Amino acid sequence: MAIPDLGALLSCLVATTSTIEVREVLKQIGDRSELGLDEPFGADFRWHAFGDNPSNLSTIGLGTKPGRSLTERLTNAMDALLEDRVSPGISLPNSPRLAALQWFGRPVSGPDNGLFKWSYSAEGIDRRIDVVLQLSGDENAPTVDVVDDGIGIEAEALPTTILSLHGHNKITKRYLIGAFGQGGSSTLGFSEFALILSRNKAKPTEVAFTVIRVLNLNETYKEDSYAYLCLARGDSGEICVPKVQYSGELVLYSPREGLRLPSLNNGTLVRHYGYKLDRLTGTLAPSPGNLYHYLHASMFDPLFPFRIIDLRSQERSEVVTGSRNRLMKLTTRQPDSSEESGSEIRHYREMEYVVPLGEEDAAIGVEYWVVFNYRKGRGPKKDQLVLRSQSNELYVHPSHPIIGTLNGQNQGELTAQFLRDLGLGLTSRHMVVHFDTSNASSRVRRQLFSTNREGLKDGPVLSHLLQVLRKMLEEDQNLAAIERELTEKIAQRETQSTNDEVKRQVTKLLLDAGFQVSKEGPAFAPGGQDKQPIRQQRAGKHVRPDPLPTLPFPQVTRFEIVVPKPRLDINLGDIEVVMVETDADAEYDRRGLVAIRVEPPALELAAKSPLRGGRIRWRLRTTENAKVGSTGNVVVTMTRPDGTQLSDRVEFEVHPAVEDTSKKSRGQVPPFEIIPINPEDDPDRWGVAWPDLSEDADPAQQRLVAYKAAKVGSGITVYYSTIFSPFAAETERLKSLSPVLHDLFRTNYEIWIGYHAILQENNRAALTAELETAEPILEAERVHVAQMQVKQALRTAELMRRLMRQDELSSETDANS
Repeated sequence: MAIPDLGALLSCLVATTSTIEVREVLKQIGDRSELGLDEPFGADFRWHAFGDNPSNLSTIGLGTKPGRSLTERLTNAMDALLEDRVSPGISLPNSPRLAALQWFGRPVSGPDNGLFKWSYSAEGIDRRIDVVLQLSGDENAPTVDVVDDGIGIEAEALPTTILSLHGHNKITKRYLIGAFGQGGSSTLGFSEFALILSRNKAKPTEVAFTVIRVLNLNETYKEDSYAYLCLARGDSGEICVPKVQYSGELVLYSPREGLRLPSLNNGTLVRHYGYKLDRLTGTLAPSPGNLYHYLHASMFDPLFPFRIIDLRSQERSEVVTGSRNRLMKLTTRQPDSSEESGSEIRHYREMEYVVPLGEEDAAIGVEYWVVFNYRKGRGPKKDQLVLRSQSNELYVHPSHPIIGTLNGQNQGELTAQFLRDLGLGLTSRHMVVHFDTSNASSRVRRQLFSTNREGLKDGPVLSHLLQVLRKMLEEDQNLAAIERELTEKIAQRETQSTNDEVKRQVTKLLLDAGFQVSKEGPAFAPGGQDKQPIRQQRAGKHVRPDPLPTLPFPQVTRFEIVVPKPRLDINLGDIEVVMVETDADAEYDRRGLVAIRVEPPALELAAKSPLRGGRIRWRLRTTENAKVGSTGNVVVTMTRPDGTQLSDRVEFEVHPAVEDTSKKSRGQVPPFEIIPINPEDDPDRWGVAWPDLSEDADPAQQRLVAYKAAKVGSGITVYYSTIFSPFAAETERLKSLSPVLHDLFRTNYEIWIGYHAILQENNRAALTAELETAEPILEAERVHVAQMQVKQALRTAELMRRLMRQDELSSETDANS
């Protein structure tokens, strides 16, 4: 049945939730699969190239992660809320955070502040942006709506805004988050159709709408093209987006009892039909595998809270405030939601501000948490709470606990290898590290982030940032204590030690492979001629001290350098701390009345912690022009409102970069154990080895993994699965056939999988950059080796058994003769 007019077409499109329904509606207005760009059909309809560029496939296809692309739509929705508050003649804020503070009262994120301290629900801020999930006919690709009640877009402006690519409508608006003009369009690459509806606040009786799809172009074109539905206007053929006059509330969803659903009085709806949400289609929950968890991580500290409404099998609505705010709520007070009732913050390092390389201002905030989450046990421990194998999986991607954000949006992540290299292998499973770059300059952001917001760029800015983070982590005694605690818990469960013969054989194989004899962990071996910088091993310094008593502003009597004493010694290329204690209020720092300078300027500011509890800390690094032997003074000052000053100083001297003559080797043979485990009897150790296959994982999937090395304390433990299908089958057969043959088989299996696991762990550091993609490859390699070693261990055991029997027979013959 033909659709009579645009009003009916709008009603039909709003009612659709699947690609089949959209295709049928388009068919009713004359659409055909063979249509080309700007070719007329039906009542003067056309398909016009998205972005006014037929070659748009590559740009739209830049996104590789559907969840991250959806985050871009949410960023656009937040910009729509900000744009709605702009009025003629007002002074415009120069950042989105200041705009959110000035126009909505949202506290600016900082060491003790942020969205977690905002009573947003009182004004219904959490009801202004919604992500709505609906059934599409494909359970792995639901229909996903992003709805806002922001300013909306006029029909005439759609082609140059939400239907554009590389637009410049936001680049001069410092109060908006978006800048590149292409992020939201990347969602189109994950759905077959998209519907856009918008009502501009200045024209509430007008609804503009269009549909976007891929046109399969003829052989004249090298690629297909994304296009949007439009009309040809008058004799000129000028294109325009369809619009209809509509008064009153535009209902988007059929009502559900007890569930508040968004409508469109003003604002924008973007509906993605059959959105391919890779591994994110699960029921909304704090654990991974669903959009609720993912958006908490990708919108780590959003400007505004928003809601996810699931209209699939379980109708429910959940608010998303970002993982930082969930962590800070735990840090500052008892959790008030059931999802976090089993969580506790074991350690929080307040935000310290780093001066990016080449800059003068401390602009990048660095903070981290150690969070423990407890779940109900299984089997004999079903009535107990046990520590989750990876608590940080509730807040970030568990294998990428170091994240960088800009205006709260996750821009890139780093793997846990950085933390493991610092001896925090077990703690890294419970850590979240946050780089906040919202105050960084455009140059720093350009050197740190890619424009598709899917990664951190290698380079001097990132290297310096990680250097400061390394210093923070190395001096933090709390982290060392937590690592010892977790190590002891694991060690207490190791009731079984590795067979001495297995250890001897594995050690021999490692020595043959180039390792050195030592009981220490992997390191550079002495000798050779290559000069290599090494880190000085310092005792931990950072302990979170009790606050000092302070006086009301502007009173102050004490301002004294307490670290270092009596002199600051610094190596070229290194970073050192200067800490001051005072009885001044933090208002002095907030007003910029506390300063540090170096005379002569052989050192420069690397990072700064705000004045808090009577203490302020700076980190100084050597400048590019610093020379060995340079000396001078570090001077700190506090200026009273009347202009008088308190000051203190400490001498400094620059020393050579610490080097060691070394040669590269495989490393040193680490202390190691080879321990059999299974998920039923050893759930905690199983979680250390295979966190993604713990908890309620499919037993069939658990039987597919073979072994894995894990750093525990100063050594390595190789855990191997006794339920690995080939190994388990052979073990059961040999137990009934011959206990001796079974023991020989197991010994040989442990030798070779232990040797391979330690080699693989030793080489892991080289895979840091691509660990996410490398880990499945490493797992597959372990499975392949284990399958071969089951066969090889059996053959070796049978050979050894035959030789033993021959020796026995020879002995009996000699005795009889």
